[in-house]
Amino acid sequence: MVRNAITLLVVMLFNSNMGRSGAQAPTHAPLQDVAQPSSSKHMTAAMILWGGGAAGIVETITPAKVGNRATWRVTHYSLDPTGTKTNEYDLYDLDRETLAPIRSVRNTQAYRLDLNFGEKEANLRNTTSRSTVTEKIPLNTGVQAEGPGLDVFVAGLPLQLGYRVRYTIVDRWSGRGANRVKTVTLSVLRRSMENTSLGRREIYQLVIEAEDGSFQIKENVLADDPHYPVRVEYTRDRKTYPASEVVSLEACP
Repeated sequence: MVRNAITLLVVMLFNSNMGRSGAQAPTHAPLQDVAQPSSSKHMTAAMILWGGGAAGIVETITPAKVGNRATWRVTHYSLDPTGTKTNEYDLYDLDRETLAPIRSVRNTQAYRLDLNFGEKEANLRNTTSRSTVTEKIPLNTGVQAEGPGLDVFVAGLPLQLGYRVRYTIVDRWSGRGANRVKTVTLSVLRRSMENTSLGRREIYQLVIEAEDGSFQIKENVLADDPHYPVRVEYTRDRKTYPASEVVSLEACP
């Protein structure tokens, strides 16, 4: 019994040291399913200025409402909006308590893409100067946010070294109808102290992958709650875009 107790203590200390040193996550980490949306208890309003591949983009995370539903609204827009004649933005509303997606609106000079979520289906409308195309997307399970809404979804997850979770999204950029509903796996690969554009910070390194291989996101997020992003590298259809880095982050206490 003494020998077993000593062995157990050594294993516990080893695992604890792994977490502090930023060693690779154990490959046998259990894969969780998101049965309930993540919690927003640590969420705060924030303003993020992006550099790198997303240079000149401002991201705001603010309390808002869609009808009677309280939301966290994540909006991407240009730091200098005078460059176009169109009010360009990429917006995502998530339920303020559950972080479930409610709607997404992407507005550009070329098109407007609306995605509205219901209990059993999502409705997508793509409007250009020449036509309007609509899709009904059946939902047989709960879905989570993507696009700008991903930052709030990840910020509310109970991240830790070795954490892995499988969930579903509606992909705005790939598929049609039911084929837009995709299974995604998020894994925490590493926890470490890193030199970032925000200074020396403790971060989690994540990888988010669509199981159909259509996209991959490599992301560094703050280890402290809420887990707001620091760096993002996006790959879609085997094309990797220049990495985006957070230049400044101001969060309300």
